[in-house]
Formats: sequence, C-alpha cells, structure tokens
Amino acid sequence: MSSRLLQKTGIVALIVLAGLQLDCRHSQPITIRLAGEKWFLDDLTKTNMIGAFEQQTGIKVAVIHKDHQVLVTELEQEPALHKATYDLILMRHRFLGQLVERGLVQAVDSFLGDATLHDPRFKPQEQLFDNWWREISWYKGKVYGYPFTELTLYVCYRKDLLDDPLERAHFKTRYHRNLKAPKTWAEYMQLAEFFTRPKQHFYGTYIQGQNHIALWYEWLNFAYSFGGNILDTNHGDEYGDIVVNSPQNLAATNQYLKLIPFSPPDTLSYNWNSAQAALQQGRVFMGILWNDQAPFLEDPTVSKVAGKMGYATIPSATGRPFSQLEGWSYLIPKESTHPREAYRFMDWAMSPEVQVQETLKGGESPTKATYGDARVSKLPYIPAFLDSVPIAVPKPTVPESTQMTEVMQRVLSEIVTRKQAPKEGLDIAAREVQNILGTKGHLRYPVNYR
Repeated sequence: MSSRLLQKTGIVALIVLAGLQLDCRHSQPITIRLAGEKWFLDDLTKTNMIGAFEQQTGIKVAVIHKDHQVLVTELEQEPALHKATYDLILMRHRFLGQLVERGLVQAVDSFLGDATLHDPRFKPQEQLFDNWWREISWYKGKVYGYPFTELTLYVCYRKDLLDDPLERAHFKTRYHRNLKAPKTWAEYMQLAEFFTRPKQHFYGTYIQGQNHIALWYEWLNFAYSFGGNILDTNHGDEYGDIVVNSPQNLAATNQYLKLIPFSPPDTLSYNWNSAQAALQQGRVFMGILWNDQAPFLEDPTVSKVAGKMGYATIPSATGRPFSQLEGWSYLIPKESTHPREAYRFMDWAMSPEVQVQETLKGGESPTKATYGDARVSKLPYIPAFLDSVPIAVPKPTVPESTQMTEVMQRVLSEIVTRKQAPKEGLDIAAREVQNILGTKGHLRYPVNYR
C-alpha cells in the first residue's frame, strides 16, 4: 500500500472517528441543574418522581441544595462571569421583583403556547389557584413560572383539650361561653389565659419573638387581621402609600404584645423551629405556625400531640377573614443553558401524580384537583388551607421588598424586647421604608420619633 493511500486511509479514519465522537456527544442526555433549599426540595425528591421524568423525557436532573439568598448572589454574578450555574431554581416569591428587574430570570409566556413543551392537558388558568399563581409567579403582567408550593399560617391548637369535658365545664364557668377554637382575638386571649398553667409548665400560646424572619411573618398576621399592611396596594408587584405606622398596625402590635404574659418564659428566643417544638412536645395549647410544619405535628415519631391537633385560620379583629399569602416558585435563570428543558420539568411538576405525592409528603399543591384526592382530603389540616386560599393577602414583591423586610424584622425585635415603644418603633420603620422607596412610596401617616 502506497504512503499516499495510507495517508488517505488515515484521514478517512480520523473523519469517521470524529463523526462518531460528535454523534456520541449529541447522544449524551441533557442534564438540567435544579437548585433550591433542601427543606423544600425534599418534598420533591422524596416522592421518587424525578426518575419518572428522566425516563419519560430522557432529560437528566441534577438536584443541588442551596440557600435561596446564596442563589440570588450567584445569579447576580453570572453575567459578569459569563457562566450559567443553574437551569431551574426554587425561590421565595418576595424576591421575584428583584430578580426580574435585574434581568436574572426569564419569562415563560412563550413556552406556554409551545406544544412541544407544554402539556395541553395542563391548563394553568383553570387548574391553578389563580390569585396565588398571580402573586407567586407573575410580575407586572408576565408569567415567570409556576408555584412550587403555597404557604400560609394556621392557628394550631389542642383539639383534645377543647373536647375534654372537665376543661369545657371549667371554661364555661369562668368565661360564660363554650370552649371552641378562636375566631376573634378576644377569644384567643381567653383561651391563652385559661390554658396558661406555669406550675405545670404549660402555657396558652407563644410568640416567635427572636430577632429572626419568623417574627416578621408572625406579626404580619396581626397586621392583616386589623386591616393593616406595609404598602397600600392590590398586588405585590405594585407601589403604594406606606402604611407601616397606621393605627391598624399599632393596634395589631399592641395585641401581639398582649400574648407575651401567656407564653413560655423564653418566648422571646422562639423562631419557627422552637415554636414547632413547643407544640410537638405539648408545652403550649396553641400557636401560629406555617402549614408545611403541620405534618410534623401529626407525625407520631416526633410529636407527642399527633392526632390531637386542630387547625383554623387566624382570628380577625375586623370580622373580615384573611390569610397570609406566601410561596415558592419555579423560575428559569436568564443564563440557563437549557431553558426549554427546564420548562418541561416545571410543566411536568404540575401533573396530578407529582402534585398529590408532594402534598402527601408535606407540601401544599397549587393545583385545585389535588384536593379531590381521597388521600389528600383526609389530612387534618387541609380544610384550613382551602379556607385560606380565597382570602389571602399579598405581600410586596417589588425589588425593595427584602430591604423592607429587614427593617421590619429589626424594628419589631426592638418593640417586643421593649427597646422601642410600639408607636415610636413603627414610626421609625415607616421612615426607613420611605428612605428605601424614595419617590416610589409616600408616607400616609406622619412620623413622630426622636
């Protein structure tokens, strides 16, 4: 064989080999990187459903546990570093405006109409709780994702004690009414007082008084209950008058402080974990807790009160029912390498099988049909969730929402520890929120503080 022929044969072999390598590269399955906090991703991964998605689509899913605030920082760095870190993230909805305005996430409106990506059986406008989807996953008229989970808070109380004949008789003698779950703060206070028994190391309620984000969220229930708010708006993505120091919020704060005498002595060190533990260990009669913590009250392996709890919406001071609207959303980063595949995953995640399994594992589904499943409907806290859906109050999702939350948390901590009087503290918070918003927000009420 001549050297020229050998050379040609070698060239052909190299071309064939290169082609095989190229085909091999193309045949490699696409992997999308899904990032979010372990607490929430566990609701998805524990269902063992991701494997079904991978088998159905050929798309691999790498799950990364990451704190949501760290995720925000990393997304902010991506454009400068010219790299794509994640294809899909779970994010608390009050960060949505910040991510959108900085161009860090992309709208998915176009994907909804793409038959190659969107399952035509899934009709989000009909099948999702519309008000929650609008607040959790939309921003200024554009759709950025689907809710991963919907969150609200309940009054969690000892149903077994309400049903106890001796307790019922003593309560009626003392308060001249039947012992029942509270619908007003006057009723809540009576229950808190009645069940506070320090000699038995048992208390009527608690507050989550630590300088922690739990304090802000818990206090919001009182503000909403009295008709108060932070900004006077209809939706979280809007700006409006600053009403932090309204008479309604002042009344709400005073009511909140009235619970301290009927709380455990260490209540000012409580956050949502210690509040959950107090209920689980049977140290308190009732308290306000997130809906995704309720399954841990019903788990007999970790709770002494499993099967003994009742759940209700938060008392109202105005007679108008309300609930707190909170949630996490699937979002696709702007720098995602595989946005189409990421959308396919979030679209698949809304399927009935996935939603039922996630709800049985402790989440709260955004799809209405989930609650028609017999296994879901018999969960003891589901009626309280469904009562909460139509009466939910949105919170700010504008880019400044994180800064406003930090101000409120700090000032509320100073109020519950008596470093600031309620009126003075709320005036300080209102002025700081106004400084954050600048011309986007105007003080409705005058501020008076030294």
